[in-house]
Amino acid sequence: MDRTRLIFIAIVGVALIAVCGFITFSLVNNALPEQGDGTATPAVTQPTIAPASTVTVNLESPEPIWGPNYDADDGRPAYVCGADAFGSYFVLQQMQMSGQDIANGFHLGIVPFFLDEDPAYDVSEEQRTALLNAGIWDCLLTTLDSVALTSPGVITAIVDESAGADQLWGRDLPTINDLQGKRIAFSRGSVGEYFVYYVLSIAQLSPRSQVTLVPQDSVADAVAAFNNGQADAVSGWEPDIYDAEQSGGQPLLSSNQLRIVMDVIVTSRDTIANDANLVQNFHNAWFATLKDQVENFDTAAAHIANWGHNDWSFVYPESASDDLRLWLESVAQSDLGDNAFVMRDIRPIVNRLSIARRVWAASDVPVPNDNVEALVNPGFVIRAAEQASLQPNGRPVNDTFSISSQLDLSTVSTGDAATLAVLPCRTFTFLPESTELTLESRRILDNCVVPTLSQSIGLFLRVKGSSAWPANDPPWTESDILEVAEGRAQSVVDYLVSQGIDPARFVVEATLPPPDHRNSDDPNVQAQDRYVELTLVTAGR
Repeated sequence: MDRTRLIFIAIVGVALIAVCGFITFSLVNNALPEQGDGTATPAVTQPTIAPASTVTVNLESPEPIWGPNYDADDGRPAYVCGADAFGSYFVLQQMQMSGQDIANGFHLGIVPFFLDEDPAYDVSEEQRTALLNAGIWDCLLTTLDSVALTSPGVITAIVDESAGADQLWGRDLPTINDLQGKRIAFSRGSVGEYFVYYVLSIAQLSPRSQVTLVPQDSVADAVAAFNNGQADAVSGWEPDIYDAEQSGGQPLLSSNQLRIVMDVIVTSRDTIANDANLVQNFHNAWFATLKDQVENFDTAAAHIANWGHNDWSFVYPESASDDLRLWLESVAQSDLGDNAFVMRDIRPIVNRLSIARRVWAASDVPVPNDNVEALVNPGFVIRAAEQASLQPNGRPVNDTFSISSQLDLSTVSTGDAATLAVLPCRTFTFLPESTELTLESRRILDNCVVPTLSQSIGLFLRVKGSSAWPANDPPWTESDILEVAEGRAQSVVDYLVSQGIDPARFVVEATLPPPDHRNSDDPNVQAQDRYVELTLVTAGR
């Protein structure tokens, strides 16, 4: 080998050593803690919800609360569920106290979040997701939007829809459009944050540039920030949200009109894979307990009160029925019939999951890229529905669950309607010399209108068509122009009805151009008068 080649090889070798040394130094430096004490820096939990795969959390679960007849040595498997203090979640407490878990071959363990202000039960959203994802818990009762955000497990049953419990309050805010430029407080990482993002998406307001977000650690803190003048609006839920009235706050919107908050049973993938029969037994026990609650409400309420921790549940022995009823009035529980109706065609639930992901993503919150259809497993509900003994003879306290074959809208009217928002989409193109919408206009409606109306039974849409009044010989009459304007409005309604929206939820109107725009041959003037204005109206707040 000649000298030149040796020198070349030496130079390349030195360069490779230098590159490898730099890479090694970078890796080691990144792995070391910032402090020089030789100990690892603890992982810091993110202040807002993020996908479980991006957050390092403690996988040690608080000790579950067991029922009065719990016997760890009787051979029955344990089934552990985590849940907040929420009226429709108290089916778990009722299940324990009535012995439905034991009757179905298992022992239910409940991990109640924030139980009696015990720090051991202060379980963050990230920890809840991680414990379920790791199979340490078998189920988690949470909201559908949280499932869309974190994919912690699989939705196996529907608990309820929020029907007024979640609310947005403000001062001097007559419509959603007036949120632009305002400060909005909410509990970070909660469904209250999602509620804010969804409401902003209706008016197409950016949560990052057109409003100021004021996240807080709890609903109580968010309301306090509002009352202290740090925010112009506040999102939260009962009962804390009512304290916003102390500083002149007024309700702007609630989940009674906007049914976007849905509670679900999320089951661990590990538990399904390892013992599907146990998962089925839990669902049978859930619906048997819910049947008991519908048919023997006072007894069910007494079971929940006797579970104890009454300052946590707000269900007390001396007033159990009234207390539980107060919880359930603002949630539309989903009984076995409702669940079966939903799970036989999961497209509405999958659609809600997709919408939730879009709302989170539009707010710069990272979302998983898995298939949302894989987040729903209908089999356990379907098998429970095949058992006649689990079918309830009666209806829940609030029987307005919206994805239901029995939904009755006859009591909802626009008689006392109030404007909630003027939607930003108002210019639609039609086929030439026609009132038929183009494909692009249909796409706009799919994004701007369909998601909101499909998730709400308390909102109506006022559809007002307008047409240009061009010069003509002989001149067009008012009736000619109104006919075209109304035809275009009706075309919008017809398309929305074809997407499954009840035709009774529309108010169709037509309007004429202002006097100085009539008989005009100016194309710019004519363009200003070709629109269909869409206004969300609510049947009262």
